[in-house]
Amino acid sequence: MSEALINPIVSSAFKRALKKILKPLIKLLLSKGITYTSLLEALKQIYIEVAEESFKLDNKRLTDSRISLLTGIHRKEVKRLRENLQDEISEPEIKAGISAAIIALWQASEDYTDEQNKPLKLARNGEAPSFESLVYSVSKDKHFRSVLDDWLHQGIVNLDQDNYVCLSAESFVPDEDEDEKVFFAGRNIHYHLEIINHNLQAKPLTEDDHIDPQTAARAAPMFDRSVYYKNLSEKSVQILESKAKENALNSLLEINQLASQLQQKDVQHANANSAIHFGSYFYRNLSEVAEQDKP
Repeated sequence: MSEALINPIVSSAFKRALKKILKPLIKLLLSKGITYTSLLEALKQIYIEVAEESFKLDNKRLTDSRISLLTGIHRKEVKRLRENLQDEISEPEIKAGISAAIIALWQASEDYTDEQNKPLKLARNGEAPSFESLVYSVSKDKHFRSVLDDWLHQGIVNLDQDNYVCLSAESFVPDEDEDEKVFFAGRNIHYHLEIINHNLQAKPLTEDDHIDPQTAARAAPMFDRSVYYKNLSEKSVQILESKAKENALNSLLEINQLASQLQQKDVQHANANSAIHFGSYFYRNLSEVAEQDKP
């Protein structure tokens, strides 16, 4: 990336950070055969979408000229692309969203967990708690048998000796459906970048800022922390990764159960229109010094 092509008022630190953000993405694009030229059209559309969503003036629809000024895309191109903007949810995205909601309920609801808050093994069909009732409590768009067959194929569930359905994985990571993997990867990276964007733009509040507590809460930095060490042996990395997975999974399950309980309480209120996304990650590189970690 040529720094001459980036706005000169942008700091060199931001330019370096941008390179770190984009390099893994470019690596993924190249592995999928997506070249620079084929990406340009999609980038133009995304620039236009973001301009329309986030840079409105007094909540008025932006003109083609205003979007052209914001994005650097020629006005004629803006007009053409705005007429063809599509934001339809694909079938894999719908499927992945439903699957995640079903598993979240299975891990969190008192109806589908035991006294240790572990997911119950479920009869295939019948009254709750059953796999049929679990699926249909989330969505009736898919027959529960088709969901079961798909999950058995992916290894998300298995059948015990009594033919009960058991959750195989403690978290939902599809093994074979690449579209679902891409859906979750995109969603997780999207929210992490939203947190970074918010935190970089947030301004510290002072005693002179007279704002209400709700506005202050919205302006406060979002939680985004990590631990970084190098000069570790491979065995030490494995120990740390195992511990991180254990602790992160326990935290995710605890937050999932609490969020489900609060959602059931809040859903009846008219102001229940907020959302959260909580995640955790562990990066490892077993080489002596990762190239991307060099200054």
